[in-house]
Amino acid sequence: MRHVKMLCLAAAVAVCGCWTSAGDGEQMRRDIDALQASLRAQRESNAAEQERLKAESTQKAKELREAMDALNRAARKSGADLAVDLEKAQNDVAQLHGQLEVLQHRQDELEAKQTERDKKVAETAAALEQRKKQLDAAEHPTDKAGIYALAVKKLDAGETARARELLTDFLGKYPRDPLAAKAQYWLGETYYAERRYKDAIVEYQKVIKEWKTSDKVPDALLKIGLSFQSSGDCAKARLFFDEVTASHKGTEAARVARIKAAECKKAKRAQ
Repeated sequence: MRHVKMLCLAAAVAVCGCWTSAGDGEQMRRDIDALQASLRAQRESNAAEQERLKAESTQKAKELREAMDALNRAARKSGADLAVDLEKAQNDVAQLHGQLEVLQHRQDELEAKQTERDKKVAETAAALEQRKKQLDAAEHPTDKAGIYALAVKKLDAGETARARELLTDFLGKYPRDPLAAKAQYWLGETYYAERRYKDAIVEYQKVIKEWKTSDKVPDALLKIGLSFQSSGDCAKARLFFDEVTASHKGTEAARVARIKAAECKKAKRAQ
C-alpha cells in the first residue's frame, strides 16, 4: 500500500507544474525524500533476493555435481546393489536438474522485473530531481535578508546541503555585508553537522582571517578546536581552546573551551 501511495506521489510530482506555497513545498520535499528512501529500500531488497537466489543456485549446482559423481559411481558397480543405487542416483540428478531450472526461471523473472523497475525508478528519480530543483528555485529569495534567513532556517532543520547552497549564494553576492561573517560561520556549521571536520575547519578559519573583529570569531576558534577534538587530535584542539580562553575571556565560547580543554587533558593522562 505504501509503495502504491509513493508511486501516486511520484506521478503527481512529475506532472505538477503549478504554483506551490511554502508550506506545500516543505511537505512535498519531505514526501520526495520519503519516496526516494522507499525506492532505495526496494532496490536493496531486490538485490538481497538476487543474492539469495544466486547462493541457492550455487548450492544446488554443487549438489548436482555430487549427485552426478554418485551416478557415475553407481554405474560402475556390479551385483545386487547396482539397480537400487543407479535408480536413486538418477532420481537425485533429475530432481536437482528440476530445482535448478526452477531457480533459474525465478532468477530470470526477478532480473526482468528489476530491469523494468530500475527503468521506472530512473524516470521517477529524474522527475523528482527536476521538481526538487523547481521547489528550491521557487523558494529561493532574491533579497539578502531573505536568503540569509532561509539559510539559517534550513540549517536549523538539518537540511545542511540546502543551507550550504543558500549561504554560498549569499557570500558570493554580499561578501562585505554585515551578516557575511555570520554567514561564513554558518557555512562551517553545515560541514560540522555532517562531521566533515576538515571542510568545517577550512570555513571556520575564513571567519578568523577575514572578519577579525566579528563576534563569531570566538565561536569559530572553539569550533575549530572541537573539530580537531572530534577527529582525535587533542594536541591541536587544545591550541584553539587555549586561544579562546586567553583572548576572549568572559564569552560562552571561552567557558566551553575550558571544559573541552580539561577533557583533552584527562584523556591524555588516561593514555
